[in-house]
Amino acid sequence: MPPELHTMLLSAVSPFDAGVSALKLKIMRDHSGSPERPNRTAAVLVPVLDKPEPEILLTVRSESLQQHPGQVSFPGGSADDTDRSAVSTALREAEEEIGLDFSQVSPLGFLDRLDTISDYRVLPVVGLVRPSFVWQPDHREVAEVFTVPLHLAVDHKQYSHQEVVYGGKTHVVSSLHWQGHRIWGITAAILLNFGRRIERSICEAADVNYGR
Repeated sequence: MPPELHTMLLSAVSPFDAGVSALKLKIMRDHSGSPERPNRTAAVLVPVLDKPEPEILLTVRSESLQQHPGQVSFPGGSADDTDRSAVSTALREAEEEIGLDFSQVSPLGFLDRLDTISDYRVLPVVGLVRPSFVWQPDHREVAEVFTVPLHLAVDHKQYSHQEVVYGGKTHVVSSLHWQGHRIWGITAAILLNFGRRIERSICEAADVNYGR
């Protein structure tokens, strides 16, 4: 990955250290939803393959899963009591789902916390993955692993949007179609949030350079 692109990604995410990461997970657990509809806390890894032309790695969930079977998602899942931080949750789940060893990924920072319509509170963790990584999916959870060019995955112009009614509320659902896959729901929302953060980072860098 070109150094300037690496710098841009770092400036696009919210930085963390172990303390901040653990605090974020605690806040998610302590203030999740309402007594009537409590949110379940989760963290996902947004894996960016460290290539000259970076790619986002995504999974297709197994059809045998009870929740969201067959949908495109990021590696991730619910926080365990043993997880020290949201980063720990995301990395543990990625290792379980696609065989990503901790030594092959460098966490960069957080994206915005998002709440799903199915009552999950999700904290995305962006991680830079070595290009030599060969995924080994656990087919009990993951049916397929594929990649999308980063520049396309975070481009809001590539997405379509529609309104859906769920739980008596109207929600706007975004979708991206790529090589036969439909990327939508919370996965699309995370990518669009990533894209907005990258755009803001580029604009801020341009303002700084202009002021010199």
